Amino acid sequence: MISARLERQQMNLNWRSGIKLTNTIVLALIIPIIIVVIWEFFAVRLDNPALLPKVEAVIDRLAHPFTDLLNTGSYLRHIVISASRVILGFILAMLIGIPLGLLVGRYVLVHRLFSPIIEILRPLCPIAWIPFALVIFKTYTVAEIFGVRYTTSIFGHIQLGMLFVIFYGGFFPVFLNTVHGVKSVKNILIESALLLGADKNQLFRKVIVPSALPAILTGLRIGLGVSWMVIIAAEMLPGSDAGIGYLIMFSYELAEMDILIAGMMLIGAVGAMLSYVVKLIADQTSFWQAKER
Repeated sequence: MISARLERQQMNLNWRSGIKLTNTIVLALIIPIIIVVIWEFFAVRLDNPALLPKVEAVIDRLAHPFTDLLNTGSYLRHIVISASRVILGFILAMLIGIPLGLLVGRYVLVHRLFSPIIEILRPLCPIAWIPFALVIFKTYTVAEIFGVRYTTSIFGHIQLGMLFVIFYGGFFPVFLNTVHGVKSVKNILIESALLLGADKNQLFRKVIVPSALPAILTGLRIGLGVSWMVIIAAEMLPGSDAGIGYLIMFSYELAEMDILIAGMMLIGAVGAMLSYVVKLIADQTSFWQAKER
C-alpha cells in the first residue's frame, strides 16, 4: 500500500518535471521563431540574396560545416582557429589577472601602486588598441617566436597583435572581479582563522582564495565572453587569413550574406557554449555559497 502510494507520488513528480521542462523549452523558442518568421517574410519580399538571404539558405550552410567556403576552408576550420586564438589570449589574461587581482585586493600598498594605471586603461575599448597592435606586433605569429616562419599549424595563424587585443578584452573582467572577491571576504572568517593560529600563507590559501572563488569564476565567465566578442576585431588585423571573423569580413566583401549570417550564428553558439561551460564549473565549485544564502 505504502509502496504504491510512493510510486504514484514519484510518477506525479516526474510528470510535473516533464511539464515544467516542456514549458521552459516552449518559452525559449517563442522569440527565435518570431525572428525567423519575420526574417523569412522580408527575405521573400526583397528577393535579394546579396542583401538578405532566405532562412533555408543559411540553414543549408550550417548543415554542411565541412564544406570549403570561398576557398578559405570550412566553418569548422575557422571556428577551431578562432577558438584557439581566444583560448590562448584568455589564458594569458587569466594567468596575469587572477594573481594580480588577489594581490591588489589583499594588500593596500599593491592596490595604491596599480589602481591609478588600471583606472586609466580600463575604459579603453579593446578595439582602440588595434592600431597600436599593428605598429608594435606587425604580423608576427606565435610560431615565429619559436623560429618557425612558414607553417600551416594553428600557431602559424595566431598573430601576436590578436593575442594582445584578446588579452586586453579578457583581463579587466577577470582582474576586477578577483579584486571584488577578495575585498568581499567576511572579516569573521579572517579573524577566526587568525585566532586558530593560521599564518599568512594559510590564510591566503585556505580562507581568502576559496571565499573569493565565486567572484573569480564570474570574472572568468564575463572575461571569456568579452574575449570571444573581440575576436572579429582581432581577426581584422593584416596578416589574418583564417578565423570566423576573417570569414565574415571576406564574405561581406563578396556579398555572400548567407555565409556571413551563418558565421554570426556560429559565433553566438560557440560563445554561449563557452559561457555555459564556465557556468557549470562555477556551479560545481561554489555550490556552498548558494546554501549559505
